[in-house]
Amino acid sequence: MASSDLKIRQVEAFRALMQRHTVTRAAQTLHVSQPAVSRLLADFETGVGFRLFERQQGRLVPTAEARVLYEEVERTFVGLDHITHAAQQIRAMRLGSLRVAGSPAVALELLPAVVAAFIRAHPGVDVTLLTPGGAGTVVDLVAAGHCDIGFTTEAVPHPAVRLERLTDAPMPCIMPLGHRLAKNRIVRPEDLRDEPFVSFPRSFDARNAIDRVFVEHDVHRQLIVEAQLSQIMISLVANGAGVALIDPVTAAFARKRVAVRPFHPDIKDQIYLASATSGSASGVATIFADSTRVALKDALKFQVDRSSRRRC
Repeated sequence: MASSDLKIRQVEAFRALMQRHTVTRAAQTLHVSQPAVSRLLADFETGVGFRLFERQQGRLVPTAEARVLYEEVERTFVGLDHITHAAQQIRAMRLGSLRVAGSPAVALELLPAVVAAFIRAHPGVDVTLLTPGGAGTVVDLVAAGHCDIGFTTEAVPHPAVRLERLTDAPMPCIMPLGHRLAKNRIVRPEDLRDEPFVSFPRSFDARNAIDRVFVEHDVHRQLIVEAQLSQIMISLVANGAGVALIDPVTAAFARKRVAVRPFHPDIKDQIYLASATSGSASGVATIFADSTRVALKDALKFQVDRSSRRRC
């Protein structure tokens, strides 16, 4: 007997009769007519090759072989029930996994807050948060399928990755609490003349953009320390090493440690959402990306408010 000889509806009819004991109740369970159940059972017996029921006093009584077979059928249907339950959980975003990669500027402050809120709202979803370093590595992880989505501060092109710009916000100036410039509503290049300055390494695009502004305004700074991460720059500034221009997202989480002021002229900083070009994102990845958009908007709101007052 080939497995294709048996149809799932035949097995359901057999199971229903074993559980409900009469053809009438089995038909009610399957929402079909009694003759339909009888045909399914007859075809099922033909398929298995042995008698499943004997008629005794007008009732169908299962044979010993039928009872043994029913145990196997029930094990299978328990597995199917698990599959159905899992599908329901996935549909309700309460089961699954999500792998997220992020550049440090996003992954060290913003994304942990988003992840914490996400797992509270979607218990049962396992989240992996990776901070691989450079933007190129984030994009490579998404391209290779090792991460579902990524967040990066540079638009690194890749044929297998779609990049969506989420922010285009100006970099603020940070300084120690109580610093003389903390009273300024806006900090300008001339305000930082001969000021001890903490900056990114020369290999960073942000460093080149910052240096270009000061060259254009003919302002000399005291370049004291270089650091790769905005979080380290915040610690250096908080400890009095100097002032700095950093990404606005990290600055938004540092307002209790350092003074944060808008800097003019604007030096824009971007954050991109990286996703695979092949296929659509999973439901959990889509919801997480939407949650991150909202968190970014909230984190940068103080920048927008200050910029609006500056233009007034």
